[in-house]
Amino acid sequence: MRRRTFLAGSVGSIAAVAGCLGFGDSDRALPDDPTGQWHQYAFDSRKRGESDVTVPDRGNRAWNAGDAQSAEPLVADGLVISAADSVTSLDAKTGEQEWKQELEGTTDETPAIADEQVLVAADDHLVSLAIEDGSEQWSESLPRRANDPLTTDGSQVVVPLEARRDGVGLVAYDVTDGAQLWTGRTVSASTVAIYEDVVYTTGYKQDGDTGVLQALSATDGSQIWEVELNQPDTSPVATDSGVLVCDGGVLAIHDHDTGERMRQLGTFGDRIAEPPAVADGLVFIGSNDPALVAVSVDDGSTQWTSSMGVAARPSLGRETIVVSAESLPEANAAGIAALDRSTGDLRWEHSLEGFDVYPSTAPVLADGAVYFVSNESSGVSTLGDLPSEEES
Repeated sequence: MRRRTFLAGSVGSIAAVAGCLGFGDSDRALPDDPTGQWHQYAFDSRKRGESDVTVPDRGNRAWNAGDAQSAEPLVADGLVISAADSVTSLDAKTGEQEWKQELEGTTDETPAIADEQVLVAADDHLVSLAIEDGSEQWSESLPRRANDPLTTDGSQVVVPLEARRDGVGLVAYDVTDGAQLWTGRTVSASTVAIYEDVVYTTGYKQDGDTGVLQALSATDGSQIWEVELNQPDTSPVATDSGVLVCDGGVLAIHDHDTGERMRQLGTFGDRIAEPPAVADGLVFIGSNDPALVAVSVDDGSTQWTSSMGVAARPSLGRETIVVSAESLPEANAAGIAALDRSTGDLRWEHSLEGFDVYPSTAPVLADGAVYFVSNESSGVSTLGDLPSEEES
């Protein structure tokens, strides 16, 4: 194990510049301290995309800070984590920088938080940083770069790797010391979902053409079952009813024990670009019509549809669904929209300004705050229940 050598700076070189905001006078603090956690891509290890938090009543700009480009921000204990060439810890209310640790490399994939550590796949290394101060805890070499967000169940972190014909598509590491626990033999593998000691992943066999849904043991990576898919569109989502899979435009639910397709919930064009979110018996999915659709897990019946192009996986708050939109319902622009979860009615929208701007990530939610990354500005952007900039 190579420890304390991968980061460009030592603990002593970590920047701790409290009060440093992203864009100076244009930044505003949120009215209240955001609470709630969002420790990994799609919120939890099951990838349901749901957090029991209240989305703000308005979505107006607060602060922008950090240097994230394509990795989703994370939220933990009043902090927001931004990752790219560096990992930066920001105050969730004000955007003030708590600490910053430069990486010897860069990360395009969303990190994960477990056991008071931020776990980051930077180039060909997996690095653990203490969430308290950014100090390096351990570093391990990866067989090759990660190609999808990391997933943790609290005790281990699973890293999907770039495709290669040797058949190793997943590697799992102990979050305590970085010891390698197991490997999964899929040529290409997606972000995994972990449910009751089973790891689910979609990918392709060694021929590169045959799609599969696999169930692996979370203990040793051994295969429990495998079923073929026509064209795995997205990573899987684990629900109590089964495993949700997008397969060549078809949304279906598969049996936990056997992988058998139990029922089809609908067909949404030739391909489903982003994984769905699921809560309270409903699946929320962005199709390529374009449209945002809510369908029943039980029978696939459509509950509501919104004619909005969706740019990333939806995120669910307590009563609200928040999406990164290619085209907002009212503004002729890309941005972030909040809709009623039960009806699909628009609650608010926030448009991005400038030519060819768009959200780069799905929204990440905390009580009273929405965090996201876009090409409108570098780093993490924040929306909250504030008056518009024109009003203030």
